[in-house]
Amino acid sequence: MTEDSSYINEFLEEIAEILNRLDRQFVTLEQNPSDKDCLTEIFRDLHTIKGSCGLLGLNKLESITHSGENLLGKLRDGELNVEPVIVTNLLKMMDAVWKTADCLKKNGQEGDVDYSSLIDTLALLEKGESPPDSLPNDEFEQNKSSSPTINLEAANLQGPSDIAPEIVTPALTSKNKQDVTEDTSKGKNIRVNVELLDSLMNLVGEVVLARNQFSRIIHDNNDSSIQGTSQSLNRVTTDLQETVLKARMQPIKNVWDKLPRMIRDLSMSCGNKIHLEMEGQNSDLDKSLITAIQDPVMNIIRNAIVHGIEPPEERQRIGKPEEGVIRLLAFNKNGQIHIEIQDDGRSVDFQTIKNNAVDEKRITLEQKEKLSDKDCGKLLFMQGFSLTENSLMKPAKGNGLTNARTMIEKIGGTLDIDIQPGMSTTLKIKIPLTLAIIPALIVSSGLNRFAIPQVNTRELICLEPEQVLQKIEEISGSQFYRLRGNLLPLVKLNHVLKTKLCEHRSDLNIVVLQADDASFGLVVEQIHNAQEIVVKPLDGFFKNIKVFSGATMMGDGEIVLILDVMRLAQNARMISSKSSQDQLIESATSIKDAEEVQAMLIVSLSDDHRVAIRLSDVARLEEMKKSAIEICGEESVIQYRGEIMPLINIPQLFNTSEELQETRDNLEVVVHTHEGKSLGLRVKNILDIVQTTVSQKRANQALNLLGTIITDNTVVDVIDVKLIVSDFLKTPPEA
Repeated sequence: MTEDSSYINEFLEEIAEILNRLDRQFVTLEQNPSDKDCLTEIFRDLHTIKGSCGLLGLNKLESITHSGENLLGKLRDGELNVEPVIVTNLLKMMDAVWKTADCLKKNGQEGDVDYSSLIDTLALLEKGESPPDSLPNDEFEQNKSSSPTINLEAANLQGPSDIAPEIVTPALTSKNKQDVTEDTSKGKNIRVNVELLDSLMNLVGEVVLARNQFSRIIHDNNDSSIQGTSQSLNRVTTDLQETVLKARMQPIKNVWDKLPRMIRDLSMSCGNKIHLEMEGQNSDLDKSLITAIQDPVMNIIRNAIVHGIEPPEERQRIGKPEEGVIRLLAFNKNGQIHIEIQDDGRSVDFQTIKNNAVDEKRITLEQKEKLSDKDCGKLLFMQGFSLTENSLMKPAKGNGLTNARTMIEKIGGTLDIDIQPGMSTTLKIKIPLTLAIIPALIVSSGLNRFAIPQVNTRELICLEPEQVLQKIEEISGSQFYRLRGNLLPLVKLNHVLKTKLCEHRSDLNIVVLQADDASFGLVVEQIHNAQEIVVKPLDGFFKNIKVFSGATMMGDGEIVLILDVMRLAQNARMISSKSSQDQLIESATSIKDAEEVQAMLIVSLSDDHRVAIRLSDVARLEEMKKSAIEICGEESVIQYRGEIMPLINIPQLFNTSEELQETRDNLEVVVHTHEGKSLGLRVKNILDIVQTTVSQKRANQALNLLGTIITDNTVVDVIDVKLIVSDFLKTPPEA
């Protein structure tokens, strides 16, 4: 690298923060034209850039910034008033600077775009004259529709988050740098390359591993001197780790500082009036996470401006203030940073979402009626699903929220939505504070140990053999633990990983985990200690195993895989039995074509006769005591949830040669709801839930059949539950 190119690279790094600050300051100035302090800061920052350009021989950049500086001088001295047309053209000057900086970063040249028309316009404004309506010879003007994003895309110059955690000015390194009259130095911070910080973090990780190994070695040693040395090493390592982590942390405002300019440009393009409120912008995040959340946050806010906030005339008509509000909130909680992005716009109508989902064949009419408001909102995250067909900004249809959630989940975070129709929409992001070193719980299953991030761990439960018999309930093949009156679904880690246990255990160890809004209990063979682990990325084969998010090395040298709790929950729902209500929700929000692929409950009527029931016809799956059955007239009934529920003998209805075994103590019942009342369908066994296609070739209303499916290479009849129930009740079948 030549000396000149090294100067230019340093110049580009050092002006990135200034450029981001200028974008923000210009928007502030437009909102507060009488703010003389803001004008002074803008003038000083632009003067610094112009002076640096002159020393480095960057003539084009110097001309652009010089024209802006002259105009700002007149504003600062009170000879001109701050007007929207002036701010707009000063922002065009900023975009020209960003674009030129982009060219410098790519090839060391200032580019061949001609900005003479822009410079002439700034000169006219400096004289107090009105500029022409358009700048036909200016390439930037021809592309002005993209101007809101130029400052975010140019040369990856996205502010200090892409350069270093601590930034200082002035910008130059040559002997003549003292010629710059404005001193913006802060003699307290130094610039550190991010790669150096990454290397330092890796070294700290190795120190942590060595500390863990040393602690393990002397665990049983009674030598007080060694114990003292160990404690000292532990303390120093912890302090070192915290210091390096702190050096990597940056305030989230490094992302948020870009927003005022973007919101200003987008709102002008859409014709909407937007007021931005920010709280908690000093909350700190690891540098890598700051970079990762930038695009999702931008996408969400862009959607809010373009789709969520109503036009001023519509807001006035419905009694809302003319100016819409976008509110950003960040706060730390339980080892995570929570980011909430809320707009007070029209939001979306649940019925419209459902209708669109039906029209696009994502859910059936039956599923539409059962879909809750919360799960209805989750449809908006599905690839290609959109309520907006036309937009001034022409966004990629239906991909904004999908991509945002994908990017957030890649860094171990979650994205949820809270919809208040006609009032507001709130997107809630939760992400870890850092991905480098995290506290984790060590557990084992079979011969292997695993790490569970402590942020997902809620509590530990250890049950003695007699407690297992008393407190573990089994419903339709699924196990539940009654935790403080609520049923907690249990997932066995060895079943998920398809491994064998070291020994049969009559006790039970449960780790209660939180995945998004859902809680479940992970059954493990042993629960060990909690400790800080150094997260290493997965490589090769393990990348394809979705239940692992990384790996770490233990004190004894063993490599331990880190469980991805979110993926573990998703995987467990697929391979283990779960409540029919959960299955119904999953089926209703499936991206598969619901008219072709449906969720089916497989039941047996005898040892050699299986049938299928549409899961949309199932309210619950129950196991009941035979002794609870009563005879009312000619019907079998049972007391169920405060009502008398009739029982329909399905094997008898289909003339099954083998009647239900009356000697059994327990009866398996499929509960169907008809006009708010429950009816029980008695079957021999509840077997499985599958997703498959229904063939209507063998549909026969006289035989109560909807068609057939193929599962396990066997043809299985699909029974028409609604028709069976209507015949039983002597009522017309439901539509």
